[in-house]
Amino acid sequence: MLPVASAIAAWLLAGGARKRAVAWCLMFGAGLSLVAMSKIAFLGWETAIPALQFKALSGHALCSTAVLPVLFFVVLQEASIAWRTAGVVFGFLVSIGLGVLLVHFRFHSVAEVVPSFVLGSSISLGYIHFASRSPAPRISQWTVPLSVLVFIFIFTLKPAVINYRLKDVAVHLSGRDRPFEWRKKSSICKVRTDDWRG
Repeated sequence: MLPVASAIAAWLLAGGARKRAVAWCLMFGAGLSLVAMSKIAFLGWETAIPALQFKALSGHALCSTAVLPVLFFVVLQEASIAWRTAGVVFGFLVSIGLGVLLVHFRFHSVAEVVPSFVLGSSISLGYIHFASRSPAPRISQWTVPLSVLVFIFIFTLKPAVINYRLKDVAVHLSGRDRPFEWRKKSSICKVRTDDWRG
């Protein structure tokens, strides 16, 4: 979702919608910061809620819910309100499907996915509300190629191993010797922080 979010920002900038681009970057960045802080809190201060199987917010759930509705909203800006609404709804439906898969394959618990979905929805709906009240981007012949190039460039970059950086930050801030690891009694359901894909 990060390359898609970057492509949205590039599309807005190329269309001359600087305020929309800044608002999008700030809102999306704030959501990612909350996810990072929740994981740092878990790794450094053991802020898990075992009864709910909650460790930290899901980055995947938040990003998909924040990005996909906005993607369709921006792409369909020249379409009718009905098509735009349908695109936004479709984006939410795909995000819900991803959340279900995250829980089904045990990447995250329900307690981790639901608040992440709510936060991501707040970001996407908040941006859509803001964008609906500001001038739309001016679509030119260079807008689409530029956005595609930005998407391809970012997508081909080597992924950063963010979890290890979060562990370093958590250990430094909390003064622990090592990051906290939550291990369940059952070896089958054992959860390690290395296995996070948020």
